[in-house]
Amino acid sequence: MNQDEILKIIGNVNHPVALGGYDSDNYDNDCHIYNLVVFDGKDVPDDIIIHESNLFKISHGNLSEHNSQILLSYSNLEIIHDEQWDLKQLLSKIQEKRDALFSTSTKNSLVESQFALSKAKTALKTDDPFSSSWIKSAGISLIDSILLQNKIIPNPTHSLSLLRNLKNEKNNQFSEKIISSTGIERATSSLLSRMLKSSCGFADMIENNQNAKIIEKKANYLIENSLLSDCYLYLTYQNKNNFYKIKNSLNVNSDKIHVLKTAFDLTNTPSELQASIDFMSDATNALLGLNH
Repeated sequence: MNQDEILKIIGNVNHPVALGGYDSDNYDNDCHIYNLVVFDGKDVPDDIIIHESNLFKISHGNLSEHNSQILLSYSNLEIIHDEQWDLKQLLSKIQEKRDALFSTSTKNSLVESQFALSKAKTALKTDDPFSSSWIKSAGISLIDSILLQNKIIPNPTHSLSLLRNLKNEKNNQFSEKIISSTGIERATSSLLSRMLKSSCGFADMIENNQNAKIIEKKANYLIENSLLSDCYLYLTYQNKNNFYKIKNSLNVNSDKIHVLKTAFDLTNTPSELQASIDFMSDATNALLGLNH
């Protein structure tokens, strides 16, 4: 599909538009998924347009964006509409500041891991059912931090293979255990089928924008191509993103834990949870030391 066809489908826009971004990968064409960013500065949820067999996910970007990891995710953008060259200028600035953006993003991911682990510790002490969800989220943040420290932009479908191919022994020493702690060794077709159904249900509850259809299509593609562990991590990324959208209101969303137990493939053994918290805390502190 060419650029004019894409613009015709998403409607007339008076802002820069680009193809790519956070969720884009080399499976998109096979899955008939188009990830688009419209730089209209709106702080609103993603829009999903279904056209024939194609799915268009439209995120809303800001030309004055300051979040370092969001800026890095724009590195793979393909501009399809930019009359004033505003987006081209932004992408040029991103390339100039690339090293600094990686450094800031690494630190932010490690701080985010510390935050999640702190929440997990408190939750474990009070028998809060969301303790496992915080641990899963901390694991994703740790994976992101290691990739970013190696100047690699994390990607939900490729982070596992990227992490396993790292050469840097210093910040890679925790990789295998972090990978194991996410639970991917449990990945089977039957488990993933259950996780996917609940992940889509959770996405519908939180996003309510048909993004579940994109999650379903991408996950099924990974399963059909025997990328079971990659699919497990992909679903964990998606659930973490949606979990964070309600992280400040869990007291009024306690019913969501029933869906997350399957979607996140949660474990509830206190000894296992404590062991995961202890390991991830040590790994986070060690990686923070390396980042300095």
